[in-house]
Amino acid sequence: MADLSKVQQIVDDIAAIKIQGATNIAKSAFHILVEELKRQKFSTAVEVREFLFPAMQMLEKARPTEPMMFNGMAYITSEVASLGDEADVASLRQKAEEAAQHYFDLIISTAQQAIDNGVGILKYGDSVLTHCHSSSAIKTIIANKAGGKDFLVYNTETRPLYQGRKTAKDFLDAGMKITMIVDASAPFILDKDDPFGLDIHAVIIGCDAIKLDGSIINKVGSYSISAAAFDNTIPVYIAGNLLKLDVHDDIHIETRAGEEVWSDKPEGLEIINFAFDQIPPRFVTGIITEFGILKPHELEPALKKHYPWMLETASRGERH
Repeated sequence: MADLSKVQQIVDDIAAIKIQGATNIAKSAFHILVEELKRQKFSTAVEVREFLFPAMQMLEKARPTEPMMFNGMAYITSEVASLGDEADVASLRQKAEEAAQHYFDLIISTAQQAIDNGVGILKYGDSVLTHCHSSSAIKTIIANKAGGKDFLVYNTETRPLYQGRKTAKDFLDAGMKITMIVDASAPFILDKDDPFGLDIHAVIIGCDAIKLDGSIINKVGSYSISAAAFDNTIPVYIAGNLLKLDVHDDIHIETRAGEEVWSDKPEGLEIINFAFDQIPPRFVTGIITEFGILKPHELEPALKKHYPWMLETASRGERH
C-alpha cells in the first residue's frame, strides 16, 4: 500500500496556511513528490501509480486556487503518460521523479527571472503598498532596494489570519523601512487627496492565479486596493509568473470557515469569509513575469511562445 502520510502532512500545512503563497505552495508540493518518489520502495509500476496519482490529487485539493501547482501536476501526468501503459517500475519512477524535479527547478528559476525583471519599477523616494504575504512581491520590492534606491513600504495586516505580520517581519529582516496599516485604510491612503500625504507611487502585490484575459486572483482586499489605485492613476503591478496561468479557466474564489473571522460568533450569525477576490484586467498596469512585464492582453501570446505544453495539456483535459 502506498505511504501517503508525508504528503498528507504537506496537505494539512497548506490547508492551515502554514505554507502560504502560490510559489511556496507549489514548491512544497513538488518537493514532497520528488522526496517520496526517491524514498519509497515500489515493486511494480502499479504501486508507483497508486502512490503518484492519489498524492497529486491530495495536493491539488489542498487549495483550489493554485494553477502553478495544477499546471505542474498536468505536466507530470503528460510525461508519465508518454511512456505508455506497459512501462516498467524503474522507467515509470524515473520519469515521474524527473518531471517533478524539472517543474520544481522551473519554479525556482522563473521566480528569480521575474524578480530581476521587476527591478526598476520603483524610484528613489517612492512609497509602495503591498498586500498580504507574497514571496514574489516581497523579493521584487527588496530587489529594487538592492539597486541602491531608498523608498518606503506600506503593508496591510491582512485579516483575519494576519499574513501581513509575516510580510512586515520579512521586510524588517531585510533592513527595509516598513509601515503596517489596517486593511480597510488601504484604499484611503491611495487617494490623492489623502490628508496625511502618504503619496503612494505604486502598488506591487502577488497573485495566486492569473486568468488568460489578465484578471488576477489574489488575497481578498486586492480588488479594492487596485480599484482605488486605478482611480488615482497609481500603477498596479502584479508579481506573477506564467506558470500561474489558469489555462483550464476553472479557478474559483475560495471561501473559508466563518470561525476564522469570529471564533465564538453568536448563534444564528452567518459569516461569508472570502479568502480571495478578483482584479479585472483594466486595473492592472503590468504583470511582472519571467519574460518581462506584460500587459494583460500579452499573456496568451507569451504562453503560446514559451509554454505551449501548458495549452496542449489543457486541450487534452489533463487536470485531476
